[in-house]
Amino acid sequence: MKVAIIVIAIIAIVVVIALICFLIFKNKKKTKRIKIDEDFINNLLTYLGEASNLESVNTENGRLIIKVKDLDIVNLEGIKSLSSGVFITGNSIKTLFRLDSQLICSALEERIK
Repeated sequence: MKVAIIVIAIIAIVVVIALICFLIFKNKKKTKRIKIDEDFINNLLTYLGEASNLESVNTENGRLIIKVKDLDIVNLEGIKSLSSGVFITGNSIKTLFRLDSQLICSALEERIK
């Protein structure tokens, strides 16, 4: 009987320690956002055909969606070099960056005003 109580106590302690470790390491896995610098935005704008070629910029599920006036002047290979992938639908460019897409969106919106 005493052995069963000791075993249950040890299991309870192990579960509590595991839960504490899980909660500690869960919070550490969040990635930090990198600050967007002017060179990155300038390069992106150059690849997009400058600010005058942009119709709208927004984000959706972490992706940056850029609607351009003329897709022919966009340097898709340049954009691919900055991003994790590029998808084209009509005149919309959807891309995913390792950086915070909302910050990139805000910086581009400032340029097209």
